[in-house]
Amino acid sequence: MTHNDAAPSRKAPQKAHRGRLFAPFILAALVAGGWSYGWFWLRGQAEQRMDAASASFKARGYDLSWRERTFTGFPFRMDVSLADARVAEPSGWALRAPELKGEAEVYDLSHWVMVAPQGVVLTRPEAGDVTITGQALRASVSHPGERPPRISVEGANLTFAPAPNAKPFPLLSAANMQLHLRAGPDDQGAILFKADGARADFVGLLGRIVQDKQASMVLDARLTKVSALRGHSWADAVRAWTTAGGAMTLQDSQVLAGDAEMKGKTGALTVDADGRLQGALDVSIKERPDLSKPLKTREQMLAAAAEAMGQEPVIQASLKFGEGRTRLGVIDTGPSPRIF
Repeated sequence: MTHNDAAPSRKAPQKAHRGRLFAPFILAALVAGGWSYGWFWLRGQAEQRMDAASASFKARGYDLSWRERTFTGFPFRMDVSLADARVAEPSGWALRAPELKGEAEVYDLSHWVMVAPQGVVLTRPEAGDVTITGQALRASVSHPGERPPRISVEGANLTFAPAPNAKPFPLLSAANMQLHLRAGPDDQGAILFKADGARADFVGLLGRIVQDKQASMVLDARLTKVSALRGHSWADAVRAWTTAGGAMTLQDSQVLAGDAEMKGKTGALTVDADGRLQGALDVSIKERPDLSKPLKTREQMLAAAAEAMGQEPVIQASLKFGEGRTRLGVIDTGPSPRIF
């Protein structure tokens, strides 16, 4: 008789082999489940932060509100859509958007990019509403721990339409517009404003330079004592900043409109008790006078004489803001710009 050993069982190795086959799928399911839980947790955190910010604003007399809020963007982004979003401060300045869409990466909820597809409405105390619409109107907000936070606003083909009974707005339209705020060292802040292809309704000296021509404008300035720029309203914040010794120093400012040009050089500006600019700037003005009209000012006569001699009609002068007025040399060119 021949004794044959029983064949070894193959069940255990087969089970181990099948386990290795399913291991990647099980791991992927665990990762997906953890990621999904994390996204919904972050959404809850975003909701809580927005609600806390809204409550904090209201406790200080401000308003940060919306009629409806929707979160989307799973799994890699955090998108929020707000209907009738509004932010306002006690003195009456407000900004509202019929529709506001925001987006942030899930790993950085401190950096938001926002778009207002239907434009925004700017409310000015005692001056009325201005509706701002355009081909594109977006903003970026980040570094909330800095003062000021890092904010950039950009727009393309913008129009500025005051409400029927509202006062005029300085800008009528702009092909491109940018506004940037940045924090700097030593309690400083930086402001950069640019507008190209703009039509404006300025008064005084700027109105004479721009007239009905398209203009390009640049304002690059530095603010000191930025930490003092706080209060129960915009007016209170500016007053506190001024009392603390805050000032604005121009790095570059210019207005170009056709053949006319004005450039601001060195100078420091502050704000008086009535909310108007005060201080002085060294400026250069290039303006070709209309020789078909009577020349009324000494500057116009000098410019006409320079042009007759084939030279660039450039005026060097001091632009002074004080007592609520703006003066170019000894000439009163209109009211001083109002800050609040």
